[in-house]
Amino acid sequence: MGNQFEQIFTKKEKTKKNEFQPFPFRGGFEKKKITEEGERVELSPDRKEQLDSMVAEVVKLFEGSDVSWAIDGGLSVSLLRGEYIGEHRDLDVAVENSQLEKLQQLVESKGFGLFATLNTQRRETMVMKRVDAREFSEAPTYLFWIIAVDGDGLIQKDKSLSFINVHKIRRNKQGLPLNESGDALPAKWFESEVVEYQGRTLNLAHPAKTAYYKLQSLRNYDINDLKYLIDAGGLNLEDIETIEKNLEKEPQTNDPKYYAYRREVIKMMKEWL
Repeated sequence: MGNQFEQIFTKKEKTKKNEFQPFPFRGGFEKKKITEEGERVELSPDRKEQLDSMVAEVVKLFEGSDVSWAIDGGLSVSLLRGEYIGEHRDLDVAVENSQLEKLQQLVESKGFGLFATLNTQRRETMVMKRVDAREFSEAPTYLFWIIAVDGDGLIQKDKSLSFINVHKIRRNKQGLPLNESGDALPAKWFESEVVEYQGRTLNLAHPAKTAYYKLQSLRNYDINDLKYLIDAGGLNLEDIETIEKNLEKEPQTNDPKYYAYRREVIKMMKEWL
């Protein structure tokens, strides 16, 4: 890792101090924090307090700004329920791709920076690059972050909120949100759910959007997350049928068994209502 990092660090594109930094995560979440049955490991009191603090800090980060944001992914399921469903890998936030310049100005004024993870083919080659709004929009990677930094731009891993995994929302000329293939998705899915949690107002991803992406991933814990989402009253039959319709019209490039399994999961979701 050291040699690979040094090679990257000495490239001509190194123009800013601490522009490149080592990938800060060890991995192993699914082995350590997810049971064989796909259940998330129960939180310890200390970890619950840590997650509560992260949620409070992300609200403070965006407070008073005109940057649109919503807590995304599995944590949004917990917060919609009003209680944690178990361990979470990280805190995901969705932002509008059209607002990245405003986002950069906001986070840098509060001790954070924008980063992209490069060389994602293998964990050993991954490296973090400090980027501006333009590169944050265009970098050839799928991992984007808001990360706490010190005065020298070094990543700070010991803050109450050190890392935010960022999901960018891209839209077409008509203003409709797009999936990874460039196809339009229902605008309703990208409207935030506003909830109160521990005296704070939170913006959460729409449950249908969360379900749509979990039905694409289909990790064992995604199935249980979908059940929790339905138990929380986040989805109705119309939502599920709209998700199903959008998934079925997308190109089917994976193993046919994957699509057969996904149809079975959708069938189960209708039965859970």
